[in-house]
Amino acid sequence: MFVGLRDLRYAWGRFVLMGSVIALVAVLTVLLTGLSTGLVNSGISGLRAMPLTHLAFEPKTNSTFSQSTLDAATIRSLDRQSGVHAEPLGLTLFNAKDAAGTSFSIALAGMEPGGFMAKGVAGGSGIGRTPTGVIISQGIAADGVHVGDRIRLDRAGVTLQVTGIAPTATYGHVDLVYAPIALWRQATYGQVTGGTLPPSAQGLASAAALQVRPGVDVAAIGSRLGADIVTKQQAYAGSPGYAAETATMSLIIDFLYVIAALIVGAFFTVWTIQRKADIGLLKALGASNRAVLRDALGQVALVMVVATGIGALVGSGIGSLIPGGKVPFALQSGAVVTAAVILAVAGMAGSLVAVRRITAIDPIIALGAAA
Repeated sequence: MFVGLRDLRYAWGRFVLMGSVIALVAVLTVLLTGLSTGLVNSGISGLRAMPLTHLAFEPKTNSTFSQSTLDAATIRSLDRQSGVHAEPLGLTLFNAKDAAGTSFSIALAGMEPGGFMAKGVAGGSGIGRTPTGVIISQGIAADGVHVGDRIRLDRAGVTLQVTGIAPTATYGHVDLVYAPIALWRQATYGQVTGGTLPPSAQGLASAAALQVRPGVDVAAIGSRLGADIVTKQQAYAGSPGYAAETATMSLIIDFLYVIAALIVGAFFTVWTIQRKADIGLLKALGASNRAVLRDALGQVALVMVVATGIGALVGSGIGSLIPGGKVPFALQSGAVVTAAVILAVAGMAGSLVAVRRITAIDPIIALGAAA
């Protein structure tokens, strides 16, 4: 890389300019990666933290809690299957008001008191301690709701009493509230009767939370019992806006990789054209195509690694200054490193256009003849 390093020293201004552009792309990539991770966490962190391996939904409901309803008989049948432990799970979005009348949205999750779902929630031993007792997630507590406070659900005629606080958990960008399944049924199905649960709603749930041992054929069980059984990860797609948000952010980040490849390809193509006579002279002096290519690719790799590394560090620094809470932003070292590596590889791929031109340069131009 002797010639490549001399080029970097000789034309350092051009390489700094190009590196600065790549660094800015890296900064934007890191920030978008943090935003993408934050959106995912805000959409499904509550579901991801639940101690279950699978979920059973009503067929043809796209793993969506708001569209699915399972009866008690189906849930009991699932629980009787070998290698399967099933419990009812309800999840409904509500508009709520605290004692001061301030409105906010919650995702009310109903579960069996004393079951594996309630035990998996931090502070879950408090679920069912009183008929109207609920555990709120930290996001709601941060907004000024405390243990002992009461929350009223609009249009449901139900009042909840806060008995505990669990770690931050959200579903569909709404903070979770954990409640006994009976209270969830009263709030969800008793709206038209002023909070009184009608007989037809006895035993109903949005879905069944499952703990399944490895090797169990859940597809066959679901087909036999009339339920759509999916893994926890597959159920993420049912979160409101999850699929659209992740697809949009992935598309934007992918475009940044393409932009980086085009920038690097264009720069080194022009740089190769400007150095055409120098490369021809190297070949005339005996340098092989392999040696010239190795030198050029080493130059590209050095510029890409340094520029991308600086951009990733700057982006991480900016991201650390973004406050949490209302802004769905979360930096994960693994995601940042992966994005930086892909960006560097994309730039290297873009430089292949210039590499092709290097192999086509004829040594005869060193004698002043036309190539």
